[in-house]
Amino acid sequence: MKRLQRHLGKTHDLHHYHQSGMVSLTEAMVATIASTLVIGASAIGLRTTETLIRETNDKATLRQNTANGMNLMRSEIERSIHLVVDNSAGFEEGKEHLDLNDSHYSDAIAKCSELAGDKSFKPILGTKMIDLINPVIYGISTNTNGYGYSLIRCGAPLKLDGKYNDEGENLFLSIVLDDIGRVPCKTPGCKAEEPLENYLSGVSFQFSEGFTPYRQPFEPALRIETDSNYKLVKFVDPTEESPDVDNIKASFLEKRSNTKTLTKQDLYFAAFARADKRINKLGDDSNGGILSGAFFQNISSNRVRFVVDGSGSMSACVMWGDGYANKRKFYKPGYGYFTTRRRCAFTRMESLQKELAVLLDNLPDDTRIGLRSFSSSGNTNHKEWDDFGTNLVRLGNEGVRESAVEFVYTLDDRSPTYWGGTDPWDAIQAAFEDPETEALYFLSDGQPNRDRDGGYWRESDEAPTAQYYAGLNVDRSKTLKVHTTALGIESLWMEKLADLTGGGYNQVDASSLEEANGA
Repeated sequence: MKRLQRHLGKTHDLHHYHQSGMVSLTEAMVATIASTLVIGASAIGLRTTETLIRETNDKATLRQNTANGMNLMRSEIERSIHLVVDNSAGFEEGKEHLDLNDSHYSDAIAKCSELAGDKSFKPILGTKMIDLINPVIYGISTNTNGYGYSLIRCGAPLKLDGKYNDEGENLFLSIVLDDIGRVPCKTPGCKAEEPLENYLSGVSFQFSEGFTPYRQPFEPALRIETDSNYKLVKFVDPTEESPDVDNIKASFLEKRSNTKTLTKQDLYFAAFARADKRINKLGDDSNGGILSGAFFQNISSNRVRFVVDGSGSMSACVMWGDGYANKRKFYKPGYGYFTTRRRCAFTRMESLQKELAVLLDNLPDDTRIGLRSFSSSGNTNHKEWDDFGTNLVRLGNEGVRESAVEFVYTLDDRSPTYWGGTDPWDAIQAAFEDPETEALYFLSDGQPNRDRDGGYWRESDEAPTAQYYAGLNVDRSKTLKVHTTALGIESLWMEKLADLTGGGYNQVDASSLEEANGA
């Protein structure tokens, strides 16, 4: 009986503990463990969120700095007369002004190296400006944290009005592109990575047959191509391996810590020295329309679609380079497809890809875009945007900008004979049927193979086709403006469609393109 009373007393005491807000040791232990788990999970979640925010900020900062730097470099190159480079074959008499090793430039290069201080400054190329004695020299150095490289500009400073402050021809160093990546070592038995200064000291940027050398492990992930007139600057794949093998298809930026890659971005860049327009016997800049960023103009809407020609004729070579390479198939207007080992610096498709990639990099985050290429049904380039289909997508959303650029660069993945013909009607119709789209940017380099009803395309189809699509605006709450670019052709239906919808018509000169293709 006493034992029962003692038990009841303990039960009463325990009940009293609960009522008083007290807990037993077991309850305290359970609560402590549970709290630890909750706090731990919250901390992990917080760290994950912080990591995501940091990575997003890193990507945004890298992209913005890249856009700013490349815009500056592109502007300066396009204002220049010609490049100044170190060429393995040297230069013939009378062309010493192109030679970076010429004695006229030695003082400027020495000054750039002096300004770099303890860091190496490896000259890559110079741009000769009309209003400067010394060229503006671009070179490579290690970046501020020592985990990557920087593209450095050495030259007269620019004033706020865009003119050079050339008093005394003083030179200044400034970073154009920070965080240029280093080529990874993916072969078995790689040696331990040394300080990047050690690799930079042995790097050569001497041009041979229009290219700087392939880059080796831990060297800057930057390789440059030029043309036979030393006007072109184009960033290309820095490694000799196929992209299918090493997963590297372009020069790239890479923001790193001491242990890992934080974010990475491919570098797509092309610019053409245009101050001296006497490029060929035509006496004009026959390539300028393509290389100067003239495909897509006056983009003011933040609800836009790009519909671009993916047909085989887009493989026509715009600019032939020096030397020879692996056999490659091209299209020649009026002739058809042919195969040659002659090196092409730019095809129509590559020109489109470079400009559209730069544009996508520079459009504001709030821009909603759609992408589509057309050729002919059943062929490689008659396709919608892989990741987002026909929807308009906010460009600033995670992964959208990168996906858009990646889609653009799939358009020349296969041989041009697989790309297809010219059948744009479904793509144009889809743009008009989307009430959200405010502006359509349409580019084509050929007349359609068929009319909208499947019959052969005739001159008499030009006006009715433009009128049909313009008439679709009647049922829209807001007029869809169609901006058209005719590449290498005159297109009455494209011109009329732009006019009827309040858009702009842009024609890239046909005779100049054909002259360049046959050069």
